[in-house]
Amino acid sequence: MAKILDGVRIIDFTEGQMGNYGTMLLSDFGAEVIKIEDHKKGGDIMRNRFPKNEKGSAYHAYMNRGKKSMCVDRETKEGQALILKLMEKADVVCDAFAAGEMERCGLGYEDACKVNPKIIYASHTGFGKTGPLSETAGSNMTAEAICGLMDITGHVGAPPTAHGSRMANQFGGVFFAMSIVSALMARDRTGEGQQIDVASSDCMFTALEDILVEELFTGRIFIREGNSSRAIAPYDTFQVKDGYVSTAVSTNAQWAKFSEAMNMPQLLEDPRFATNESRGEIYKDVLRDMIAGKLQDMTRQEIEDMLRPLNIPSGPTLTAAEAIESEHIKARNMVVEVEDKALGKLKMPGIPIKMSGVEDVPAGSAPLLGEDTETYLKEAGCTEEEIRQLSSKGIIMCEGGAK
Repeated sequence: MAKILDGVRIIDFTEGQMGNYGTMLLSDFGAEVIKIEDHKKGGDIMRNRFPKNEKGSAYHAYMNRGKKSMCVDRETKEGQALILKLMEKADVVCDAFAAGEMERCGLGYEDACKVNPKIIYASHTGFGKTGPLSETAGSNMTAEAICGLMDITGHVGAPPTAHGSRMANQFGGVFFAMSIVSALMARDRTGEGQQIDVASSDCMFTALEDILVEELFTGRIFIREGNSSRAIAPYDTFQVKDGYVSTAVSTNAQWAKFSEAMNMPQLLEDPRFATNESRGEIYKDVLRDMIAGKLQDMTRQEIEDMLRPLNIPSGPTLTAAEAIESEHIKARNMVVEVEDKALGKLKMPGIPIKMSGVEDVPAGSAPLLGEDTETYLKEAGCTEEEIRQLSSKGIIMCEGGAK
């Protein structure tokens, strides 16, 4: 089955999680993603990232599935010339370096435009290509810290807390992929390429969402409040007999159904609980303990059976292991098996975007280091002898080492 990005060629300099997740999404949807790896440093750092064994990294196999690998030394004039040759026929160039790095190598946006005026040049970095932090190496943790996300995460009185996963890089990767697809659509209409600058810190700043809007609108300073919400009550996680459950009662109509299902008519009779706003004002002082006391004697399944038929958002707080085995995750095809060239059969997260005209199957195996170098050099016009000479100088590496 044809994929929606079939025919789109991406030259990909990203490594680590930043950028790699975005180009993985594009690969899953059919783009030809050619990773340019530094063989003198062992390639993408993901190749050595935990979890791994002596054959390779499962994390690398996931983040780079379906991509190609080409080893070219971008520090050399010969390597830069080869890369520019590749850019001539590319649709997109991606990088994840701090500002100035690609320009230093003669491979920046302006350089790419000289050989391909319609090129789309997309960067995903921690802090962006402009601003006082643009030349600073970024990380997921620092992106979450400087945008304010860590300060709003955690419980009252506890230290600021990072998200449990590398959310800044992953969230940024989604914006990164979306921006590239948008630029491709714009080029189809205008015939012009453009430069894209995505910063993980910017993306996480927008993730502050209603908290950010409230502070900008009212000046009221947000104080982290654990899993609860000032705007919606009850919106929280509660301990029950066999773990935890989460529920969100968003409207007054849901509140009436919730109170009746809980067999707590006093909640409806008390005027202090009449609206979301009033419930939120006294939630932690009064309401939370009332609800928690009722739920603590029930199981996760009992609560789900009670609230799900009423269309009240609720669900058990599953461990990762429980989520993997859950009926819903399986039904959504969110755990898939891929035949990886290094590791063999490997289970990994599936594609989170479901489309009627696209097969719900990941792009395939991650590439072996340098396995596609020779193929793309020959396409660029290099002869066998030229490839041998480039390899002997260390400018390129084909799979397995020297030619």
